[in-house]
Amino acid sequence: MAGVSGKSGRRKGMGDVYRFTFYYRFVPGQDPPELKELLEAVLAAKGRKRRDILRAALLGGAKQAHDTAQKTEDSRAEAMFEAMFESF
Repeated sequence: MAGVSGKSGRRKGMGDVYRFTFYYRFVPGQDPPELKELLEAVLAAKGRKRRDILRAALLGGAKQAHDTAQKTEDSRAEAMFEAMFESF
């Protein structure tokens, strides 16, 4: 219905929506140069491309953290990592 908020006739997509509204300060020497390249790519991208870049970065980080949990000898830390990534 025209003019009524939330009544466009379009169906909601599946899943939850996350909105990122924060600042990140890149610190040379502390943060790796690859991170700066990623941040610049996200800033330069628009729309779906930006979403795809963020998704790839987040999935890559999740895999790396999961692999670290698999290799760790400390069972307590491994259990913590596994609990964190159980929903992936």
